[in-house]
Amino acid sequence: MEKVFILILAIGISIFVALPFFRRRLEETSSHEERETLGNAIEEKLRRLDLEKESLYAALKEIDFDYDLGKLSKEDHEELQKKYKLQAATILKEIDYVRMETRGLDLMDEAEEEIRLIRRGKLTDEEEIEREILTARKSKVKNKTNFI
Repeated sequence: MEKVFILILAIGISIFVALPFFRRRLEETSSHEERETLGNAIEEKLRRLDLEKESLYAALKEIDFDYDLGKLSKEDHEELQKKYKLQAATILKEIDYVRMETRGLDLMDEAEEEIRLIRRGKLTDEEEIEREILTARKSKVKNKTNFI
């Protein structure tokens, strides 16, 4: 009876200790998938905004062309130009905002890649320098003891 209790207790402790490792893997996988989905949504939004921007630019050119031909009065030209320029400015601000969000995602990806490299055992520059210093010190100590 005592052995069964110890076995159950050991299994419970093993599960308790191993559970955070499995959660971390699941979280990493789901966050990567979420980031890909978010990246696709951002790309689609940028495409849509670029199309709107191009159509507004084309409308502005057409307004100028119509004014040059005499189809629009000066007041109508200025009114339409203000309207389309205001819309274009709004679209450009939104494009800038979306691109800033994208840069934030890129920075997160870079940080995660650095963490992965460190976890795999690759050392940072500072750690490599520290290791070289220690190696040099050890070799100097060995050289001094050889002469004694």
